[in-house]
Amino acid sequence: MMVIVHITHAKQVVHKTQCIVLHSLEQNITKIQLKQRDKVHLTEAFNLIPEKEFLSIPLRSEIPVGKYVLLIHYEAEVRHALKGFYRSYYTTQEGVQRVAAVTQFEATYARHAFPCFDEPQYKATFSISVVRDPEHTVLSNMPKNETAKYGETGLFQDTFEKSVKMSTYLVAFMVMDFTSRSATTVNGTKISVWSRSETHHQTKYALDCAVQLMDYYEKRFGISFPLPKQDLVAVPDFNSGAMENWGLITYRETSILYDEKETSNIFKRRVLSVVAHEMAHQWFGNLVTMKWWNDLWLNEGFASYMEYVASDYVDEDMGMQMYLQKNGMQRALSADSFSNSHAISTEANTPESIAEMFDAISYRKGACIIRMLKEVLGDDIFFEGINNYLRKYEYSNAIQSQLYHAINETAKQAVPPIDVGAFMNAWTLQMGYPIVYVQLLENNRVKISQSKYKFPGDVETPSPLGYRWHIPFWYQSNQPSESNFEWLTRESFEFEVAENTNWILGNSLARGFYRVTYDADNWAQIIGILHNNHDVFNEVDRMKILDDLTSLSQVLEEVDITWPLEASTYLKNEESLYALTGSLISLSRIVGKLSVKAEYGEAIDAYYLHILEPVVKRIGIEPNANDTFKTGLFRGAVLTAAAEHGHQPSIEYAQRLYDEHVATGNSVDANLYEYVYNTVALTCTEEVWETIMQEYTVESLQSKQRYLMKALASTSDIGIIRKLLEYTTDETKVRQQDARIVLTYISMGSYDANRATWQYVKENWDYFYSTYGHSNMGFDVLMQTVIGQFYTTEELEDVNQFFADKEDLGSIQRGVKKGLEAAQHRMVWLEQHEDRAGGWFKDNFPKD
Repeated sequence: MMVIVHITHAKQVVHKTQCIVLHSLEQNITKIQLKQRDKVHLTEAFNLIPEKEFLSIPLRSEIPVGKYVLLIHYEAEVRHALKGFYRSYYTTQEGVQRVAAVTQFEATYARHAFPCFDEPQYKATFSISVVRDPEHTVLSNMPKNETAKYGETGLFQDTFEKSVKMSTYLVAFMVMDFTSRSATTVNGTKISVWSRSETHHQTKYALDCAVQLMDYYEKRFGISFPLPKQDLVAVPDFNSGAMENWGLITYRETSILYDEKETSNIFKRRVLSVVAHEMAHQWFGNLVTMKWWNDLWLNEGFASYMEYVASDYVDEDMGMQMYLQKNGMQRALSADSFSNSHAISTEANTPESIAEMFDAISYRKGACIIRMLKEVLGDDIFFEGINNYLRKYEYSNAIQSQLYHAINETAKQAVPPIDVGAFMNAWTLQMGYPIVYVQLLENNRVKISQSKYKFPGDVETPSPLGYRWHIPFWYQSNQPSESNFEWLTRESFEFEVAENTNWILGNSLARGFYRVTYDADNWAQIIGILHNNHDVFNEVDRMKILDDLTSLSQVLEEVDITWPLEASTYLKNEESLYALTGSLISLSRIVGKLSVKAEYGEAIDAYYLHILEPVVKRIGIEPNANDTFKTGLFRGAVLTAAAEHGHQPSIEYAQRLYDEHVATGNSVDANLYEYVYNTVALTCTEEVWETIMQEYTVESLQSKQRYLMKALASTSDIGIIRKLLEYTTDETKVRQQDARIVLTYISMGSYDANRATWQYVKENWDYFYSTYGHSNMGFDVLMQTVIGQFYTTEELEDVNQFFADKEDLGSIQRGVKKGLEAAQHRMVWLEQHEDRAGGWFKDNFPKD
């Protein structure tokens, strides 16, 4: 599909020049003119420089400072890849294939659609016109100004109002035949949600959320949304979760569509959190934009933090503050444990290195350190500073030091006053995070000290700040205290506590981005409290204790590998399903390494059943009218884990629900859907697998498709796995947006499945690299996942040999390095800890 475009740049030339350089890629440019009022400046033959993604326009003579108009005529393909201006396909209920044309310009893809100054600091206004056929609708950032016939062609031209000043990556337009529903905010902004007509009924929840969120953010930030409308569009083919284009936010369907009967609580939570994230971007990123991609966290860290805060405002029953700990803190700490991590603010000078910035460090760690700053300052001082920042730099760009300066104006009110820059620079300018060591001394004294978390043998990248942090140390103890807070700004520090203090729990409520360890006696008392009266600790602290224990046992000799295992058996009494499921994820650091050895299989199964059988009994295997949102959210995960480890009632219940579905055509309960299909697929025949594959093919609700993908990848039949692997390069079977997800599910299924995934990726490397290697489409995470599960010297040699002649790994380079590092850690762990950890399982859960 080709489009013919005329684009006009009205620009102020601030220095005399004889050459104009813009970004441009994959365009057939047919004519260029430079005008100043009535004068046309002659150009030489222009040059396209694909390796730099530049369009160079030499002029025959030097032009002075002044205002000019640059007119460029060109042709370009509406792309198949999910970036730039691309095609998205879907099939109607009548079996008719439809096509929508959609834009995705972040980070460096506007240049794929039109020649431009494609860097965030070059803000401009945009006037957009699009020619379409009568049955289609066009949307853009701004409302439509007029529609006119396009000559005698039978086509129409839609012209949109001039935009506000913004960066190129936020420009958006799309051509489609979707339907919409609309509502109006308190301040009169029209919000509309667009989707395929078949999914129109699934847009109400997102619309309700968007209206509440717009009202909340306007009040919270003290700045009205500056556009007259906000469209939210569900796109059938979309790479990321969503994109915050100003006035025209685009979403993957799983991130915006919600069916009351067919969508699980997991995806309901996702819809709310993603809508909250993108709406926050209308201020953080759109109104005020980072000057360059090294400070991407100013956009993504703030939006990620605010998604939890705002979602909690809309629906506090979802427990979003606990989800911040599980989905934000735990994953960020895990990602930042590698020596191949990076500082939050770091160099990014190529499209590939910019794409690598869209990771857990910018998003999740960014959110966590912003939350930490908020906890230090308090809500009022923090948000007053944020509002100062937004007002000062609106419609402009900022760097992180300007954020700190704006907050410092209000931080002077804190007691004691806080130098925000000195505090935050330690967390944004160096990678990694600290371990805080707590030691109870005599005479009611406590010593705390810090050092960087690192795996034994890892080589540290030098830090300009020497890996020292300004650490806000919140704590809890067995004795009440007035403050329970101290600053640790040097290597070590001592302070006084109440008499008869027997134990300390550091980083209470998990407010700080660090881990805490103790002497053996303090750890023993904490573990004892978990077993005897775990409610002494808040649910977030219980989850943090297990997360710290499992992680620290990997890197500190003084934290015995069996301590987290001993502590974890309390989980059979854990009422908080957030704490339970979050802790089981943490424990996979140990269990996952042992699981590759068959000799531990029965003991590991018995261990999980020891924990999960009481939980299943407590929450009930079947849904009931008294279920809370959280029970519905987690019952399926609990039953899935129980079934995987041989819990017969869970296995039989899944099979019964599936058989009833096949016999009657009735839907499986949305919150049990993943559990039922995963459990059945684990040991199913190829005939049943093909039936599930057929369901996947015809299913129109993408959230259910996601569960079916996971089920298809769960089979233990390696022959079927190889068939599914082939589907990931066949877009008639698996959408391009979903292939990486399917590959990840397969690789995480079993050791043999992971090996098969690696082999298939190697055999089809040219396809995968050309499709995903130069974009932020998550292929780096897949490479990290696949390679990181290896544990033999031969496997690592195979990986290194394969990549030895691959000079350019594009945006997946860091993922490959992290995968190799994780595999090396796994090898060392098995050498050092297998006997003791494996022995613990065999001793405590012997064969009957």
